[in-house]
Amino acid sequence: MTEETTEEEKAEEIEDFTSFSENILSGIADLGWSKPMPVQSRVIPLMRNNRDLIVQAVTGSGKTGAFGLPIVERIDPNLHAIQALVLAPTRELANQIAKELKIMGHHLGLEAIAIYGGTAYGPQFDALDRGVQMIAGTPGRVLDHLGSGRMKLDKLTHMIFDEADELLSLGFWPDMKEIRSYLPEVRMTGLFSATIPERVLSLSRQFLNEPEFISLTGGARSPEEIEHYHYIVSAQEKDATLARILEYEDPESAIIFCNTRDDVRFVSGYLKRRGLDADMIQGDMNQAARERVMKRIKSGKLRYLVATDVAARGIDISDLSHVIAYAAPDSPDSYLHRTGRTGRAGKKGIAISLVSGRDIGNFRYIQNANRMQIPERPIPTETDVRERIAQRYEVRIEHAVRHLGERERELAEQRFLPVVEHLNESDEGRRELAAILYSALTKVAPETSLADSGPEEDDTDNVANTEAPSRHKGGPRGRGRRRGPRRS
Repeated sequence: MTEETTEEEKAEEIEDFTSFSENILSGIADLGWSKPMPVQSRVIPLMRNNRDLIVQAVTGSGKTGAFGLPIVERIDPNLHAIQALVLAPTRELANQIAKELKIMGHHLGLEAIAIYGGTAYGPQFDALDRGVQMIAGTPGRVLDHLGSGRMKLDKLTHMIFDEADELLSLGFWPDMKEIRSYLPEVRMTGLFSATIPERVLSLSRQFLNEPEFISLTGGARSPEEIEHYHYIVSAQEKDATLARILEYEDPESAIIFCNTRDDVRFVSGYLKRRGLDADMIQGDMNQAARERVMKRIKSGKLRYLVATDVAARGIDISDLSHVIAYAAPDSPDSYLHRTGRTGRAGKKGIAISLVSGRDIGNFRYIQNANRMQIPERPIPTETDVRERIAQRYEVRIEHAVRHLGERERELAEQRFLPVVEHLNESDEGRRELAAILYSALTKVAPETSLADSGPEEDDTDNVANTEAPSRHKGGPRGRGRRRGPRRS
């Protein structure tokens, strides 16, 4: 059961780093830290007491120091075995964490490395054989090493999930469930996340024992089954922004609500032109056409349904992951009716609102009337979208590699490595290789990932080298999309 810190425990917050040993203080000085940041003041005393924690704190708040300093304080430098494991959603974050852990523990003689896909296995094997004490890695490659027997966690004392909301939105849940089988029963586990939606709470139930909840974002104490947020967009760019958000978020299924029939027709057509799997329901449709669309979305063969509030009455889709308001609804009740279509039966749900200038006043009224605060998020850039899509495809490749046996892998090298090297010699060849990957990755039926109301989606661990160990089931979803015209 998740608890909140008591006033007595808050009084135990540290005000400086003087309680650490000289060796750790030297590492802190090397990092250039002068005094604890708020998250460090709150978290360090509790981790010293071996409390399992859920910490809500944004990126850049000092989380690595919050969990890293108590970890290096507890690591046995004479034991050359993995004693701390930090799972991160991206190779960049894993690298950053490993570098900071290494600096924190340098004067104690501790070693930390980053483990992630897309790089050679050799240096990672060498570090594991030496007996590295701290690892920061992405779940896919960590699972590779666990499956091969190279990585053992029997001496593990600390387990950290960093940016847990991102871990889950990128689809690492199946890998993390499998990693769980390698963990010792007795350990301290911490979960750090900028947001605490239901999917993050589901993760905590699987890995943490009576965790304490600490929020440093001003967020609600209890995680919610529906995560609400909004984007501020210009009316002229709303269609393009919607398509960008869909590509970035990659919902399993969504209803996109419009306020008028004209907008329903326009949005549905625009998404189709962008190569997205969308259709519509609106009042001018005959019953047969309406039933065909409903059959598709209920059977999971249609991802995005565009509709008005009136046309969507009576629609019941049990596995709807997202509700998106293309325009703010007319009333507070309408907002609740729309968003209540997701997050059912204990499953996660996400409600997104696109708010243009003329909608802002009404959107504020809706929040006040419903007694809720709906946070704003920055619109993902085109670069953000490209990187996110690339990450999803990369993890599908890595999962495919793990499905191959050793003989299959050898044959793949013998037959296709020369082809890849040849294609990679020219721009035209690289375009052909990209087309081959697109065809292969978008025509393979994805497998479902979550059977127990936990988190899901796609991921960011990367494509493996040739000597990757083999063991894993499941494969996240990655979809190709073509660009479409923008409305002027």
